[in-house]
Amino acid sequence: MGWWNVVSMIKILFLFFLLLNAVYFYTQFDNTAEQASSTILQQPPLPQGVDTLILLREHGLGGGNASLSAPSSDKPSVKPMNILANSPGLQHASSCFTLGPFSRAEIAKRSSRTLAALGVDVKYREISQRTPRGYWVYLPPSKSYRAAKRKVTELQKKGLKDLYVMGKGSHENAISLGLFTRESAANSRFQQVKKLGLTAVQETQHRANQQIWLDLTVPSGQTATLADITKMADSLQEVKLGESQC
Repeated sequence: MGWWNVVSMIKILFLFFLLLNAVYFYTQFDNTAEQASSTILQQPPLPQGVDTLILLREHGLGGGNASLSAPSSDKPSVKPMNILANSPGLQHASSCFTLGPFSRAEIAKRSSRTLAALGVDVKYREISQRTPRGYWVYLPPSKSYRAAKRKVTELQKKGLKDLYVMGKGSHENAISLGLFTRESAANSRFQQVKKLGLTAVQETQHRANQQIWLDLTVPSGQTATLADITKMADSLQEVKLGESQC
């Protein structure tokens, strides 16, 4: 046998053993995959409510720089907790209002009965409110009625009109220079008398008005009741509805 034939035989044997090893490796790898698959399929079912344990590498998260958060599509949808609905203090909070002022007691009482029938806690409150009635300009009282009359004659000669000597009372013998509904008009009269060298007095006259208010406390969650109260306030032209501290 020649040298060339020996080399050819060696090459053929080498290729044969190489092919044989490849077949053996492929067979072993296929059996391992089948055993692994068979092992997973034969695992007993988990109890209800227990999730299957999935390794990080099964999600492709095994790398050192990989994020540990699951994809957004795998996150369960959680509804935010309603803090107001679960807070006992706020859940039982009431709303408070004031309705008024009523100038007539019969209307206030009738409104109070109507509100009480709606389940509203109503408190009847009556106050005296002072409002300006007019602005009075006058000269201080003289020693006697005769002295006041002489002063009136002197002022009339200087061009002042509408003068009046007051009768009995706290302002007896005082000289009235006018009662005005506007403060600006009273100021003009006061300055006119002052220029004549006289010491006048400007005084605001008040009237006492009795006002009636209804203080309302509405339980929480009574939306329909609040609507009824607003409707009532709109129908009563003389009163207004406002919020107040409970």
